[in-house]
Formats: sequence, C-alpha cells, structure tokens
Amino acid sequence: MRIIFFCFIFTLTSCNIDCDLLASHYRNEECLIIVDELSPATTTTMSIKGISIVDGKYTVSSENQRWWSTYRDQIERGDTIIKRKGELTFNIHKKDTILSYNWECEGQVYK
Repeated sequence: MRIIFFCFIFTLTSCNIDCDLLASHYRNEECLIIVDELSPATTTTMSIKGISIVDGKYTVSSENQRWWSTYRDQIERGDTIIKRKGELTFNIHKKDTILSYNWECEGQVYK
C-alpha cells in the first residue's frame, strides 16, 4: 500500500503540462452565443446554451470548458460569448463593456 501511495505522489509532482498541445486544442474551439443558460455552478466545466450569432438558432456550446468556467461568475443571461476558432482569447460582451481574457498556461500568456 505504501508503494502505491508513493508512486501516486511521485507521479503528481513530476507531471508536466504540455501547454502547446493544450493551446492547439483550445485554438480549434469556437463559441459564438448569446447566453440564455449556463451549466450548474457545481460542475468544474461549463457549457453554454443560447442563440448562435452565426445562424440565429438555439444551440449548446460544443465543449464542456474548464477554461471558460473560470469566468462563470462574470457571465449573465443576455451576454454574448465570443471565442473564435484559431484564437486563444475568450470574450464576454456585456451591454456596455467587453471583458477579454487571453489563455494562460504555466505563467505564459498565449494569444
């Protein structure tokens, strides 16, 4: 039992994050929605339901996003979420303000 616990702790402390791989994954995602509803705040990821600004149809964001959930408290019904494919910027358009966030990994800002 002690050996298994040691291996688990060793694995956690020596785990490296491949920021470039994650950046590539996040660049391929897109979310262009006028927010109607967010997934419950009790989840660690977030999906967004609302009206697509591309085709005007009611839609659900295709990704359950851990990155986006960081900004859950700043998103309200009626806000427009803009995350364009090929970019690493997450934007929340409010009635009078635009909040823009660049993706960060291991202390480095990616754009």
